[in-house]
Formats: sequence, C-alpha cells, structure tokens
Amino acid sequence: MDYITMEKKVQQEEVQPFYLLQGEESYMIQDIQQKIIGKALAEGEKEFNLSTFDMRETPIEIAVEEAETLPFFGERRVIVLKNCYFLTGAREKEKVEHKIEALETYARQPNPTTVLILSAPYEKLDARKKVVKEIKKQAVVLEAAAAGEETMKKWMQQFNQAHQLVMSREVMDRFIALAGKDLLMLAEEAKKLQLYTGSGEVTMETVDKLVPRSLEDNVFELVAAVVKGQAKTMLRIYYDLLKQGEEPIKILALLARQIRIIYHVKNLKQQGYSRKRMAGSIKIHPYAVQLAEKPAAAFSHAYLQEAMKLLSATDYQMKAGKMDKQLALELCFMKLVSGQKIGQ
Repeated sequence: MDYITMEKKVQQEEVQPFYLLQGEESYMIQDIQQKIIGKALAEGEKEFNLSTFDMRETPIEIAVEEAETLPFFGERRVIVLKNCYFLTGAREKEKVEHKIEALETYARQPNPTTVLILSAPYEKLDARKKVVKEIKKQAVVLEAAAAGEETMKKWMQQFNQAHQLVMSREVMDRFIALAGKDLLMLAEEAKKLQLYTGSGEVTMETVDKLVPRSLEDNVFELVAAVVKGQAKTMLRIYYDLLKQGEEPIKILALLARQIRIIYHVKNLKQQGYSRKRMAGSIKIHPYAVQLAEKPAAAFSHAYLQEAMKLLSATDYQMKAGKMDKQLALELCFMKLVSGQKIGQ
C-alpha cells in the first residue's frame, strides 16, 4: 500500500505482527517505522523490548530467534531488520551467511507478541524468491516509491492541519516546487516554515525567504528575466551564481534544458494537452510545467528554435576553448534578450 494509506492504517488500527517497508523513499520508511514503534511500545518499554539488526552484519537466524522470544515486562517486543538486501535479485558479496529458510518458516506463522519490521530500501524485490512470496502473504507491505505531487500535497495538508498552518493553493504549489525534490527535503523545509511562522498563514514571501533555491530554480528566474527583457536582472542572477561557485557550462546546460522544456510545453499545449498530461509526457513536476507555460506563450516557435541553436553554439565555443566561458555565457544571455524582442 502507499505511504498515506499506511500512515492512516498505523494510526487508526491495531499494530500488526509483520511489516515489510520497501522502496527508495527513505523518509517514508523511517517515518512509518517510527510510527509503528511508537504505537507498539511505550517510551519506557523501548530499552528492553526494541532491537535493531543490520542484515549486512547479523545473520537472519539470530534476528528470527530474537523475534520468537517473549517480551520482557511488556505486551510486545519490536524487532527491526535493516537493509534486507537478500530480498532483492542483486548479487552482493555477502559479509555474513544467512539461513533464509529461518525467515521463511517464521513468515508462515509470525509470533503474535512480536512486531517484526523488515526494511528494504530498494526499488524492487525479487518476486521469484520463496522468502519474498511468504513475506508478502503475511506482512503489511509499504511501497515507498518516490513521492509524486499528489502524495506531497496530501502530506502537506496533514502537516498544516497538525501545526495549524494555513497555505493558499498557490503558496503550497510554490513550496512543493522549491522543496519537493523528495519527501525528506519537503519534511525538513516544512519544519523550518513551522518554526518560523509558529501558526497561521504562510505567505509566498515567507516561502521565498526560507526555502533555499537550487541552481535549477535560479535558471527559472533567468528565463523569467528573458521573457520580461530584463537584462540587468538576468546578469545579476548570473553573477550571483558565479559567486556561489557554479560553473558556466553547468548553468548553460540547465538553461538549454529549460528552453527545451518550454518548447515542448508550447507544442503540447497547442495539441490540447492538460498540465498533468504534459508533465507526464516530458517527465517533469507539474509545477515546472506551470512555470514554463508563461514563457511558452511569450516566445514564438522561431525564437525558441533560434535560442536552442544559440545555446548549442555557445556550448561548443566554451568546450572548444574558443572564448572565455564566463564571457561566452554573458554574451549568450544578451543575445537571448535582444533576440526575444525580435522573435515576437
């Protein structure tokens, strides 16, 4: 089941004796794991009834033996098995030898006084393996795939409700676009917002002030400056990036990518694609599509095609050493601004 469903299940229902947390979204796995532990054990019980084993260091049969023992002065014990790599099809040089049949046997009849949590932070498990089949028959399974836009929005809505924060739709979209590289980053930045705001309304100004911008975010601002014909703003952003140690070739590559996105958005919009469908087709965040729609409307096809040629030529000049990299990119920016006026 997905993260949001699993979170509700853990909060609303009795703790189950067997869980499999699988996927590459580390925040989801850690968050659900902590919620299960918190539901199963009181704080004072954790010292005696919570055990964690790293499967890269401990044989599985030792962990299973621990899971089969009764809790100490409590109703339950919780056993966490980290890095269950043996559930995947990957061939790794094993430091320890696992008797997998011990886990297979346990999976058929889990100890009702133990909560066993298997953590497998990998994209896929080997469904052909007998142990995987047995576990999936008995365990409650979290599929911790990379969080999409809807998952992040639901998470933010729950976070805002829990901390009495108010966000408009536009502010939430902006926040997710800046902080939603993954759910871990989103959670960390949301906590910063909450500490700064306390409770009440979160404004666009607060988001822009607190959430750090990536290089790609700054490239969006460069494109916005081109749309408005603001050469000074564009150069200011460029010089700030240079001061931060960003390489001109890297800036150029991201700018070229953004121009290509705008070109695709313009074409797809003319074909009647929705924003969500465009995002799926180009494989980018829907908010990135939203940001690209304004320049897509402002730029002509002819201008975008010429801009891509100019960026390609600048890339060649820089890599061939025909011109100083910083100067080449600065001249490219100036041509983009002047060309934008001509291309309308």
